[in-house]
Amino acid sequence: MSSPIEVEFKFPVDNLAKLRENLLELGAKPVKVSEQVDEYFNDPLRDFAKIDIALRIRESDGKLWLTFKGPNLDPSAKIRTEIETPLVNQAAAEQIKQTFLGIGYFSVARVAKSRETLALDWDGQHVEICMDTVAEVGEFVELELVVDSTSQQDAAKQALEGLAAKLGLSGSIRTSYLELLLKNRGEI
Repeated sequence: MSSPIEVEFKFPVDNLAKLRENLLELGAKPVKVSEQVDEYFNDPLRDFAKIDIALRIRESDGKLWLTFKGPNLDPSAKIRTEIETPLVNQAAAEQIKQTFLGIGYFSVARVAKSRETLALDWDGQHVEICMDTVAEVGEFVELELVVDSTSQQDAAKQALEGLAAKLGLSGSIRTSYLELLLKNRGEI
């Protein structure tokens, strides 16, 4: 069984409210608003940033997930394997965290954000749009598609590039919120 592949473009945004209006005019539908806290882990022997992977526990609206993100597969977009596993409760999340700490991993940082998710059918694809206000970092929008195979990556990427152009978005970044937070704190 292959793992889902996340195809994503992320843009810094000056005015999320105006962008939201534009998205609604295109037919986007609000899905939910949530508060998310992601705790990221690293290995002292293999720096996950250097090998371009991520391991985190996310808490959002009382639900928890363990997430692994594989190395980026594209030079211009974030295209990577993403494996998310739901955790049944806070005790399970704490057990996973203690397991990580027990094998020598360490907690790097916690990234907190407010996220509004919208959905838009665009160019034959069902696009998830995440408008994020990230504590200590700023405002961003992520345009995302999840595909089942690498053969679908190019079509997904083209659809997202077209949507970004329609919205007047430019300056896509591949830097994670964790990296931006650590840079702002002067830790990297």
